[in-house]
Amino acid sequence: MFGFHPDKLVKEGKWDKLESEVGRLDAEKCAQVAEACQSSREDGAYNVLVSILGKDDRACKLAAVKALGVQGRGSAATHLMHLMDSCGGDAEMKAAIETALNQIHGHHES
Repeated sequence: MFGFHPDKLVKEGKWDKLESEVGRLDAEKCAQVAEACQSSREDGAYNVLVSILGKDDRACKLAAVKALGVQGRGSAATHLMHLMDSCGGDAEMKAAIETALNQIHGHHES
C-alpha cells in the first residue's frame, strides 16, 4: 500500500477507496484512517469508522472507538454499545467505549 494517505482521501471524500482499504489495513494504518476520519463531519467518515469496528484487529477497533468519541455522533452510541456487549472481559476496550460514550453524550448536551 505504497503511498496510502488517509488524510488526503478524507479531504477529497474518497469514502469508497477508504472502505475498500479497511479490510486490508494493519493496526498502524487503521489508526491513521481513524485519526483522519475523526475530525470529519461527513457521513462517509462515520461509515468508515463503523466499518473498522467490524474488523477482528483489536487495535483497529480501539482506534475507531476513540475516533467515534471525538466525532460525537449520537448514532455511534448504538454501535459502541453493541461492541461493549461483545468485548467480554477486555477492560481497556470497555474503558475506551465508556470514554467515547461520555464524549458523545457531552456533544449532545451543549
